[in-house]
Amino acid sequence: MTTSLTFLTDQTSPSMSDLAERVVSLWARKRPDVPVRLSYLDHEEMRDRLESLLTDPAPPDVMTWFAGNRMTSLLDRGLMLDISAIWRAEGFQEAYAPRFRDMSGGMGKSYFLPTSHYWWAVYYRPSVFAALGINSPVRTWSDLVAAAERLKAAGIAPFALGSKYRCAAAAWFDYLDMRLNGPAFHVDLMAMRVPYTDARVRRVFDFWAELFQQEWFLGTPNSYDEEEAAAAVLRGDAGMTLVGAYVTDEFVPAGDSDVDFFRFPVIDPALPIGEDTPVDGYFAAGGGRAPDLARAFLAHLGSREVQELTTRHLTALPARTDVDVSVGGAYVARGRELIRGADHLGQFYDLDTPWELADAGMSAMVSFMDHQGDVAALLAPVEDKRNLLRAALS
Repeated sequence: MTTSLTFLTDQTSPSMSDLAERVVSLWARKRPDVPVRLSYLDHEEMRDRLESLLTDPAPPDVMTWFAGNRMTSLLDRGLMLDISAIWRAEGFQEAYAPRFRDMSGGMGKSYFLPTSHYWWAVYYRPSVFAALGINSPVRTWSDLVAAAERLKAAGIAPFALGSKYRCAAAAWFDYLDMRLNGPAFHVDLMAMRVPYTDARVRRVFDFWAELFQQEWFLGTPNSYDEEEAAAAVLRGDAGMTLVGAYVTDEFVPAGDSDVDFFRFPVIDPALPIGEDTPVDGYFAAGGGRAPDLARAFLAHLGSREVQELTTRHLTALPARTDVDVSVGGAYVARGRELIRGADHLGQFYDLDTPWELADAGMSAMVSFMDHQGDVAALLAPVEDKRNLLRAALS
């Protein structure tokens, strides 16, 4: 009988790996009879290898992951373990906020344990803004345009958009779509209820193309990633970058306090405000060797003690409602206010729409980074994929 567990995480930055080690140490004190072997894999590699990892004869028992539509195909093939029992036994129904209960089980079956969520925002150096006389925080689109002009006049690119691994381009699409067309339209697009030939989708790309024409973006976005985009802001080559809150955990040197953020500015004040707020958590492999032990370790990961530890060490908000978020510091407090001020919370482009469609959509966005030309031709394969997926569901 197996009496040990393997735990695979993509939390590879120093602060994140330190947290993972602390979490495992806490477990070891509670359950010294069940050692956990912790291993790491780069986020991009884990995403690309996920299915092969889970179909391996000896998959990792527990893994980090995020909520979203990509789980569907994994569930259909039995690659994720049913953890409904711990959802009930550990009182998660009462301790978790409604958003997380709804996405991960409630009183039905549950396969994913959400533990934290975070915000996306525009990050910048306050010292650079102050030196150029740019008022901060930037709130409206006209404020952002004025900031971009000041930055360009100083020889600084307004934004670094590192789309080498596609996510940064998808974030820009999400925000421009929500700010131009509203979150309700964006939800319909993600749910495949709206075609990619819709004039409102074209409007997003036309607006985006104007920003390229106005030289808002540093260099060739597809030639660098979001870590390099953050580095460009830190060294003053770019004024801003749109990125997730993990930027301060992964890409900003410890002790560097000259970093701040603001909400992606409103373009149309008549529209509700939508935000990307991805949800992180854990799951157990359906083919794991020790399902009961894996469930016990997941119960540990979902505990108040571990989520408070996470809030102390990472720039993220807990999924539980009984965790004191004040332990997270200024960034966490302001991130919570940003989220509270939103009218709609989504996750992210490739989490809110079927993975096969997201893959086609992000490929189109990455192509757009290089050539802002025939948008209709660019979106045609995306619409073809949407039609195929809809037909398969009918």
